[in-house]
Amino acid sequence: VLKKGIIESTDGSFQFVYSEHSYRLWSIDRNPDIVVQVSLPNGRLLFESKEVKDVTANILDIPEIKIHKNSLEGWLVNHTTLNPANANAVHLFKGNDIKHLVDGDAMFPAVTQAAIDAKQSINLMGLFFDVDNGFISQFREEFNSFNPPSTDCKSHVWYATLEEELKKKTAMPVNVMMTNIPLSAEDTVTEVQEFFKTSEVKTTYFKKGFAVLHSKAIILDGVKAILMGSPLKQFYYSDMRHAIHDARHKGSLNHDVSVQVEGPAVAHINKTFATIWKSTKAPFTMLTPDNIEEKSGDENSSIASVQVLRTMPAANYNPALPGDEDLPYGETGILEAYQRAIHNAERFIYIENQYFTSHDIIDALIFRMKDASKPKLEIIIVLPIKPDLPGYPDRHIDNVNQLKTVAKAKGHKLGVYTMWSRSEVPTSTGGKQIQIMPVYVHSKMAIIDDAWATVGSANLDGTSLNYHEVGLMVSGALMDRVIAKFKLGDDIGKFLWDAFWYTFFFIFKQMFFSLKTLLAILYIAYKFIFDFKETMELIRETLEDVTDIPGLIKEAFTRTAQHVLPNREKHQPSRSVEMNIVLYNGIAGQPKNAAIRLLRERLWEEQLGIIGLPDNILKMPETGDLNWVSFWDAQATKNKDAIITNKILPASDAPVILEWKPESDAKAYLKALKIRTNNLRDKADVFLFDKCKFDDNIKLLPWPIM
Repeated sequence: VLKKGIIESTDGSFQFVYSEHSYRLWSIDRNPDIVVQVSLPNGRLLFESKEVKDVTANILDIPEIKIHKNSLEGWLVNHTTLNPANANAVHLFKGNDIKHLVDGDAMFPAVTQAAIDAKQSINLMGLFFDVDNGFISQFREEFNSFNPPSTDCKSHVWYATLEEELKKKTAMPVNVMMTNIPLSAEDTVTEVQEFFKTSEVKTTYFKKGFAVLHSKAIILDGVKAILMGSPLKQFYYSDMRHAIHDARHKGSLNHDVSVQVEGPAVAHINKTFATIWKSTKAPFTMLTPDNIEEKSGDENSSIASVQVLRTMPAANYNPALPGDEDLPYGETGILEAYQRAIHNAERFIYIENQYFTSHDIIDALIFRMKDASKPKLEIIIVLPIKPDLPGYPDRHIDNVNQLKTVAKAKGHKLGVYTMWSRSEVPTSTGGKQIQIMPVYVHSKMAIIDDAWATVGSANLDGTSLNYHEVGLMVSGALMDRVIAKFKLGDDIGKFLWDAFWYTFFFIFKQMFFSLKTLLAILYIAYKFIFDFKETMELIRETLEDVTDIPGLIKEAFTRTAQHVLPNREKHQPSRSVEMNIVLYNGIAGQPKNAAIRLLRERLWEEQLGIIGLPDNILKMPETGDLNWVSFWDAQATKNKDAIITNKILPASDAPVILEWKPESDAKAYLKALKIRTNNLRDKADVFLFDKCKFDDNIKLLPWPIM
């Protein structure tokens, strides 16, 4: 990267002048390998040239680079790095009816009912599908989840289960596709195949190295689609109360956002499903409507223009017919959408996401806050206290601290918060006790200026946006083990023995291995030594994946890239499959609508605990200070004070947020807020439907993974 020596001529060409010392510092006979990158000042990559190796010429001419104005500015995504000269927005559709489905009690019944109502076809894809395991996706209206029946509860509980409804659809094509997680027994591929093998339902699985099918969607009759935030598991069945004592959630409190789309955009959502399915080479039958009419609505309706954007790994998608997608480099449209929107923000940015580790997102936020030519922002971010991947908790803390420092220095208002449940839980003596528990924020959404919003499956990490952060996760897993092993207990000798071996490995690494190589070796050794039983089970269930190991290693060491790069001769970095929609309201030539405001209203009613938001919070004034961060701070303080004083807040004003603290342990977090932890829960109550009773003795993770 050359920071100096750039000379611009009057004809628009550039010269880059550099000294041979810049590439011969360690090897005097080395010649440079040259790649030219073009980026905006905010860091968004526009173009990367083909690499020229071993350059000996004094002057290297790079062919003309054409970049359209629309690639430089504006809200609409055009997949800039795939073709910088392209002026047109990709996959933009007008006239779509948008319905937001917040939390599992809205999403799961909507998905199930949509499957029941389908008349022509059903396409379902996702990360997990917990079949044949008591997963109830739609409960009876009269079912009281806080006081479920103690006898014959099955007949009084569920209205329908998605898996059985899919089996019933014998007169139409039903296609179910799950992800095969590499070197893992955690996926549900085998269970799904076994469950549906005697039915008319067709199944397959997506398997492309580290590239996981993280997108979760169901498409009905080719005209309705639901992009799901959560996998199809009981753990995610929660409502806006997130009650600890609730029969539906199986012991885990999760907050999530999904979206239902009806209109022309469904065609591309369905096409995405077909593209991914064809990559598996499984037989496929899909009915596609010839034309989906635009829906009409005024500025007070939920009829909106949307872009259907994706993160796609570079892979062979086996295009065979005209119109089939060929994506040899993949796509990174979701990241481009975030970068454009953050850069264009004028009033506020609101983010809910379970992962907040992407350097590119943090860089975009920091650059926007440092841009003195633009108005001051109010930024509100809602995160889980502890994301569920190794290495991510510390990265969250580092990133939030960076943003806080810049916001304070540049005069922006930044508020970061977490979600908590305060529940009255029955005691063994027949009374009630107020208990608290963190709610895991599983959302993947953002809103900017009430003019732009995105909802879907993409987290704000490398895996979902551009490339897997393998080093972060592996080093995080090892550091977790080091911290656990180095806790000083009663056995001083054991502590010293452990310290000796970790020191030995460090010296061994310094002598023989690069950091990445050592991390890989130590991680494999750790899995065998400390998780032997689980490792053997993994080997038994995933023996066929052993042949994939060379490819996985190659993926892990592929050079990273911010966006897809057609001029790369070597492999593109691996990334997961994601799908988001982006909503537009009165910007970029798109009509005004209320879909974005309705989403913010629903989310803020839950976070702030106010049903019927006051006008100064519900409506964004065209000018003047918003003072929204101040309002959020006041509600977080109100919740904290109520917890400290053991006070029951009225249902009409009961916030669930607490101020963010740089702690990833729930006890340490509460202590930082000066809140006692004697009523802290690490898991919620679990209802056993086969026994018709609550059983809180079952050991569960505080929240499920991914």
